[in-house]
Amino acid sequence: MEKETMLGRIIPILTQVPVEMLGTLLDLLNRLVGENGQKTWKNLKHLLRGEFEIKLPVLIRWFGTTTTPPTTEKFVPKDKFRKDSKEVKFYDFCGVFEEDFLSGNGKTERPLGEQELRYGDLIKNSLDSSILEELGGEKKAETTLTGLYDLLEKQAKGSPGVLLTNGDVNIFYIMNKRGVLCAVGVLWHSLGWLVHGSTVLSRDAWSAGYRVFSRNP
Repeated sequence: MEKETMLGRIIPILTQVPVEMLGTLLDLLNRLVGENGQKTWKNLKHLLRGEFEIKLPVLIRWFGTTTTPPTTEKFVPKDKFRKDSKEVKFYDFCGVFEEDFLSGNGKTERPLGEQELRYGDLIKNSLDSSILEELGGEKKAETTLTGLYDLLEKQAKGSPGVLLTNGDVNIFYIMNKRGVLCAVGVLWHSLGWLVHGSTVLSRDAWSAGYRVFSRNP
């Protein structure tokens, strides 16, 4: 079958793929056209024939858990994530963080009970799609700005703690004001905390050594 004819059959099917699967599908396509594409293609054919199961390599080395206290009032991020904050030394907000969480009326979070988060470091460079799959999906991965801010307050000026302060990124998965999961990365340098927001469909991989936070299952 000619390539153009096959592509004509594939494209309508792609439009029906659920959005939460697109990141993993993109990762697979990148592997198929990469330097080990032939090996990936052979393994995929074996899988589709039911000849073996894919066992994904471990991506995260877990270290422990941390707890954030319950809250009694709603949390308003635009009142807390400010460059003139007296509680936390912020340097800048970049990517889609301001647009997705702070602009307009911004996002608000209802009062929450005590949150237990687990944290660990990436063993190898990884896309959001692969990390979310290892975490058990978006619901299990999702954290909150309430919890993130509590951790930032505890290390307001870059003091030691569960958040990395060596210039590497701490990764959180948080729903934006439209109810869409985003990746929020925070890193410390001498000028303060830099907070970055991005889509979980990004083709940019997080580097090995970066720290991941998620709900404790």
